[in-house]
Amino acid sequence: MVNEGSFQDSLEGKAAVVTGASSGIGAAVATALARRGVRVTLVARRRQRLTALAGALDGETQVCAADFSEESQVADAMDSASRHWGGGLDILVNAAGIARVSPLRDGNPADWRALWEINVLGLAMASREALKHFPEPEGGHIVNLGSMSGHRVPGRGGFYAATKFAVRAITEGLRQELRHAGSRTRVSSISPGFVDTPMLDEYFSSAGTSVKDAVPYPMLQPEDIAETVVEILRKPKEVEVTDVLVRPRQQVT
Repeated sequence: MVNEGSFQDSLEGKAAVVTGASSGIGAAVATALARRGVRVTLVARRRQRLTALAGALDGETQVCAADFSEESQVADAMDSASRHWGGGLDILVNAAGIARVSPLRDGNPADWRALWEINVLGLAMASREALKHFPEPEGGHIVNLGSMSGHRVPGRGGFYAATKFAVRAITEGLRQELRHAGSRTRVSSISPGFVDTPMLDEYFSSAGTSVKDAVPYPMLQPEDIAETVVEILRKPKEVEVTDVLVRPRQQVT
């Protein structure tokens, strides 16, 4: 049995930025945080979807449309969120990402570039900019959404997997840099298996198959990952979760 006393009592009142919040895991994370009294800035490219989500949430929210392939827009989003919440941030959840069939032997470099810009550079830039707004000396918390593809390479997904291996490297590299700098900010990552999201539908559709044919068993739901994010954020301040692998029970690899 989990000892609830070992967790932080509440996340209420903290200020968070959730990227990729317009759908899928990002939207589920934003919903789970808002339900616990976190003040949430919703960030993604699709303002209309962000506005619809904000209207459905109980609690304080901010909508910020931004393209995370553009460095200036990443910095502007973090500055805007910090100002909106009174001059600081406590949490960044990097849930923005794209998935494309990306073979290395005959893949499209335009797909490789898009994957790298969003999954790696966008995540790294968001982390760098959020750090400027975390409180000192107590620090904040960054949670990166990776993938099981950061632990093994699926067929015809070589470049996508490379970006998710990079997320693991960035998570650990930043953790070590912060420790050397004496910062109390924590950095965590979650590596989900198959999650029932529009992004997964698009991925298998581009591969010429359907999710139902590719994954003939119950998948994880975005809410499963959102609850994992909340659990990590509620860990005692001296506990740092580096990486959590979460997959459907019937997923073999």
